[in-house]
Amino acid sequence: MIGLAASGLAQSASPGALPEKPAEWGDPFAGTGADSHSIHGFVGDYRWLSNFYPCRISFGGLVYGSSEAIYQSCKFPPSEREVYTHLDAAAAKALAHSKNVDAAWWAAREDQVMRDVLWAKFTQNPDLAARLLATGDRYLEETNWWNDTYWGVYQGQGKNVLGRLLMEVRTRLGTEHR
Repeated sequence: MIGLAASGLAQSASPGALPEKPAEWGDPFAGTGADSHSIHGFVGDYRWLSNFYPCRISFGGLVYGSSEAIYQSCKFPPSEREVYTHLDAAAAKALAHSKNVDAAWWAAREDQVMRDVLWAKFTQNPDLAARLLATGDRYLEETNWWNDTYWGVYQGQGKNVLGRLLMEVRTRLGTEHR
């Protein structure tokens, strides 16, 4: 069954069925949901947790429209990043994926880049910081339908690095911004 047994949020009717892409980005899909212990899937009322959520963020002397655009731009030298300030999250990801990136170089940096990007997102957008803090100690998981088992969880499997970094940022916000 799709979802995580520990959370009881599984919503698939047939074992082994793959979650379908929702009609609109940010719409809930099988396996997503929230309760008093966890948030599974950055969709619906929690889409603001997603890197695709549009919000203004200044980073490295440039102003971007999403944390995804910043993250993707950081795969390249500063002289090549300005174009990402004009792109929405999906276009930024598509552009970055169309270019060559030194995989080993990026793998050694990507988690810290994401940590820095998330810190910028939540410290520069007080409304989003308040929402993140309001999640309390709930477990945050980027449940997804696109088979990402590094940043999130797909069919109950994955490292959930994005969710873990968001929880780290939440803790840091709680201690540094009292």
